[in-house]
Amino acid sequence: MMVVGLVAAAVLGAAGDSADPAGATALPAVAALAAATLLVGLGGMPTLGTEPSPTAIGVTGGVWAAASLVAAWARAADQVGTGIGDIGVGQFSEVMSHGAPDLVAAVCALAVVGWACAHLLTGAVVPVQVVAMLGGVGLVAVAISAHPGTHAVMPVLVAAHALAAAWWCGTLAALVLTVRGRSGWARSLPRFSELALWAVLLLVLSGMASAVIELGSVTALATTGYGLIVVGKSVGLCGLVALAARHRITWVPAAVRHKSTQTQAIRRAAIQLAMMAVVLGLAVGLSVTAP
Repeated sequence: MMVVGLVAAAVLGAAGDSADPAGATALPAVAALAAATLLVGLGGMPTLGTEPSPTAIGVTGGVWAAASLVAAWARAADQVGTGIGDIGVGQFSEVMSHGAPDLVAAVCALAVVGWACAHLLTGAVVPVQVVAMLGGVGLVAVAISAHPGTHAVMPVLVAAHALAAAWWCGTLAALVLTVRGRSGWARSLPRFSELALWAVLLLVLSGMASAVIELGSVTALATTGYGLIVVGKSVGLCGLVALAARHRITWVPAAVRHKSTQTQAIRRAAIQLAMMAVVLGLAVGLSVTAP
């Protein structure tokens, strides 16, 4: 579904005469974003009264590391102006010396894998919240580099936007992987819903402020590829917020009363996650489209 969002971004960007955002760096960036987002959610599970699987964390960290390294290599090839298979190690090193957010993400990902290995093999007790912190650091490093901007406040807005989106989407995905039984959902879902309200508020406000700074005018929403992708992303986010509000009114009370089965909970979460994935795909496309 994230690829669907990425393709939608490519179509909208082309309609506004912008370069195709679905380039060589976009697909590994999608995989890296998905993995890092899930790790932010898994690392925060104790806040919702449950514990994540160290194995799931280790596997997700490995996927994130691999995707980040591929994204770094593809980004270097794009900057050099050659194919992914034609760039040399020397050229890659030279490009990375000028800034390597994907390598920062890869280091964070490998640290997550190290956390999982230490937990599984030695029983080392390191708080799982460290995983969420590493996921957040890697996400912010990549997000800020993708939206450099010229305004001093842009890095703060981009970081807040990325972390709010990662917590909201990643935590819901982590709930699906972690929570079992009616009692588990009755315990965790209300707390998630309560915190999600603040995450969504931060997500919307930071996104609106970033768009205003980047676009500069209302007409740019309809005349540029970047503006059209912003419109598409905003429409998707509005639909997502409407669905989340409906779940807050119907699903959360049913879960609290133990009237929502595990199958029903996973089905509702899956629908919301599918919509989230499309919006995240649009976000990836937006990050590689010039304003």
